[in-house]
Amino acid sequence: MMGQDVVFKNISAINELSAIHRTCMGPHGQSKLVVTHLGRTLISRRTSTIVENLAVEHPAAKLVVMAANHQATEVGDGTTFVITLAGEILEKVKPFLEMRLSIKDLVEGLDMAMRKTLEILPELAVFSVPNVVDIPTATRVIKCVIGTKMNGYEHTLAPLVAQACADILPSDPKKFLVENVRVAKVLGGNIADSSVIRGFCLTRDTEGTVKHIRNAKLAVFGCAVDKDEGETKGTITISNADELKNYSVGEEQRMKQIIDDVARTGANVIVTGATFGEIAEHFIEAHGMMAIKVPSKFDLRRLCLATGATALVRLGAPTAEEMGHCAAIDAQEVGGTRVLVLSQEGGSATSRISTILVRAATQNTLDEIEKVIEDGVNVFKTMTRDQRFLAGAGACEMELSHRLEGYGRSIPGLQQYGVRAFAEALAVVPKTLAENAGMNFNDVLSNLRSAHTAGKATWGVLSMENTIGDAAAAGIYDSLLAKEWAFKFITEAVRTVLSVDQIIMSKPAGGPKPRDQQAGDAGDD
Repeated sequence: MMGQDVVFKNISAINELSAIHRTCMGPHGQSKLVVTHLGRTLISRRTSTIVENLAVEHPAAKLVVMAANHQATEVGDGTTFVITLAGEILEKVKPFLEMRLSIKDLVEGLDMAMRKTLEILPELAVFSVPNVVDIPTATRVIKCVIGTKMNGYEHTLAPLVAQACADILPSDPKKFLVENVRVAKVLGGNIADSSVIRGFCLTRDTEGTVKHIRNAKLAVFGCAVDKDEGETKGTITISNADELKNYSVGEEQRMKQIIDDVARTGANVIVTGATFGEIAEHFIEAHGMMAIKVPSKFDLRRLCLATGATALVRLGAPTAEEMGHCAAIDAQEVGGTRVLVLSQEGGSATSRISTILVRAATQNTLDEIEKVIEDGVNVFKTMTRDQRFLAGAGACEMELSHRLEGYGRSIPGLQQYGVRAFAEALAVVPKTLAENAGMNFNDVLSNLRSAHTAGKATWGVLSMENTIGDAAAAGIYDSLLAKEWAFKFITEAVRTVLSVDQIIMSKPAGGPKPRDQQAGDAGDD
């Protein structure tokens, strides 16, 4: 198969992918029940989560998935918009292809529409965040993203995200790292019980009896706090009781010396990324020190970031520069789960980690909240790069559609049809929002076109009120930077799909057939 037949097949495959994600858009979007390859069940309406677990086999559909993944990597939001609009643009282009219009002219028209869109977008900015540390202002923006993923919880989660991000914002905001805002999930309670901890939080208990430390000084070891183990096997021959006693005493004295050296530096907390030996735990308890085991190397790295410590690869006394500092370490019980909280309160600027302790009744809700918080943090990261925001609720797309239609009519060549297809496709956003909210989308689109023709550039679909109105006045915003990147990725994906006229599949690699296939061939004989 080759030529336009391949293009039409590609468009059909991408439209099927788009139809899956279109119903997830907006605060009234529907969730998908996803069964992963490991048999785990997820319920989510985040396009990123769905795409991660969706087995996409068609090569053209994979291009759109790649565009959505690049959007998630660049700005962390807008993946639903990318897949939905890419599918709609191809659907609007299809009639012109059936009329035998040149693909070259259509692609040039789409490029012209994209460039014009990027020129218009800055003019449509309606809101700016002058100071990203201003928590109430940042909360207004973050609410818009969280509300589309978990409608009803945005008033609880958005202030927590804004507070967690502001607590660790570096002097140069553009150096803010999304990875430094962590989520600790504790089953039980409700979302209103969630809180922000300036520091680090581990969902585990201490190894000894010491549960509370103030003005903690941490010695962090990446190796086991235990007696030395040889790399090769060896045999020790003990012929009498005195030799056995001397051997044990020697091991104890060596470990006692190590713990004494650590204690003399002023450290009152020992952290290991491996294990504690029984002898080591005995001497740690004797000094009244706290013992913390962090088996995950990623968590150990974050703990070092939170406290300013350096993980040592050998047992011994740390220097003053290698030790970490923490205002308080407390072992608490939250909802039946032991939680270790390393906090940096009192205005300490030592910590570069902030943790949101999340409570919820089910594990699936906890997992979904974690992903939603990640989206909120990404919006804050975007805010540090560009503080401008557009009117949301489909208002921006409707205004762009209105202006691009006029721009298309001014183009004398065949490229105007590509611009027209791009302009008509933009209406899919307010249309989808209206459909998902149970509104009559034909009436909604008609009324919105009338409003934007009359100069009401910020009017969109207020799906919570089941009407149309001023999205900016309602506090519904979209990031200008996220839209710019989305239009670039969408246009590139659509251009690539339209330029393909043949799909060639390589032969399978050589070698013996899989056992099941061999058995099937033998049965056929």
